[in-house]
Amino acid sequence: MAPQQPVGKTVCDTYLILSMCVQDLQGDGTVDLIYFTDTEEIFMYQEGKKDAVAQVMPFHRCAVPLDEGMQATTNRILHREDLSLQEELSITMELIGNYIAAKPSIDACNARFEDSGDEDNLPPEGFSQFEDDWDAE
Repeated sequence: MAPQQPVGKTVCDTYLILSMCVQDLQGDGTVDLIYFTDTEEIFMYQEGKKDAVAQVMPFHRCAVPLDEGMQATTNRILHREDLSLQEELSITMELIGNYIAAKPSIDACNARFEDSGDEDNLPPEGFSQFEDDWDAE
């Protein structure tokens, strides 16, 4: 299913090594969902908007609501054209920090699906095709 074009705004970019888009469905300056461009699956969504964003595209099996910090960070991405290089670097650093903090729960979620042996409900890739690159040696 291709992403539905919202009334609001979509901003896509590559952060770290992950290509993702943030989407504001109503044009109110608040990110409603974040999805990976390779799978076109929602992996984060605004708290309380799960039903609304489910109408746009499918969820990743481990999708979670945006916490307050990620909501604020991703809202800033909507105004990328007005950001300085320093602000863009700040956003990237915040995304790295959030990813590192979330990685254990993401890994646990993916492991539950992999352990269940229910391959029919699994996308062809895990949380991200680059996920293994993030494992610390």
